[in-house]
Parts: sequence; structure tokens; C-alpha cells
Amino acid sequence: MPSSRIMIVEDERQTVDTLRDLFEQYGYETEVALNKNVAMNILQERKMDVLIISEMVQDIPGIEIMYDIRKTNKFLPIIMICDQKSKRIESSLMKAGANIVLSKPLDPIIAVQTIDNLLKMKYIAENIKPKKRKTSLKKK
Repeated sequence: MPSSRIMIVEDERQTVDTLRDLFEQYGYETEVALNKNVAMNILQERKMDVLIISEMVQDIPGIEIMYDIRKTNKFLPIIMICDQKSKRIESSLMKAGANIVLSKPLDPIIAVQTIDNLLKMKYIAENIKPKKRKTSLKKK
């Protein structure tokens, strides 16, 4: 069974290296996009299972990157990473389409558990088929 693929959209090299090392240690494959254009190209070429987007990537708000990704992939799980914890920011990111919002500094255990949980939910959603509805009504 192939491992799950995580794309990290972040331009801060230390964060990229930390996340890549962490996720690969747990058996995930990682792709890194240092800007929006690279992220969009990777998503066109390869299937990703989870996306992690920083709040800002090369002076472009992460929310804008997420909007563009949501136009082509409505169901890809997205984790947004923020520099500060704020209920207002978290709420606006969730309304915009983020599945989860995490604050820096990232706790490695929480980051891995978050990925695991998102992948479980994605797997369940992809494999549950709706029940067939009866189309004919019985006459009394």
C-alpha cells in the first residue's frame, strides 16, 4: 500500500525541514512548494492526500492559495499554519475552507495526530457509499 502524500506550502526553510523530517519519520511522503505557482503545478501533476499551507508564502496570504486550490479540488484536506493563535483568524480560515488551523510553534505530536485524523476522515468519506433510496412508492 503506498504511503500518504503531504504537500507543504511554506517558504520558511526551517519550518519546511522540520515538517518534512517529522512526516517522513512517520512514513509519509512529502512534497514542498516554496510558492503558489509551484504548489499549483505539483497539484496538477500528482495526487496529494493532505495539504499544509502557511499563513503567508512569499508575501501571498495562504488563504489566497487555499482559494485557488479549492477551485480545482474541493475535498483535499487542508491544514493552515498561523504565526499566532487567534480565534478571529482561525474562524475566518475555517470559513474559507481550511479543515484545521494550527499555530506555531507546532507541536510534533499534535501535527502527526492531526494528519492521521484527517487521513482517516478522508478515507471514510471516500469509501462510504450512500444508501440506495427506494424510488417507487407503495400504493395503499
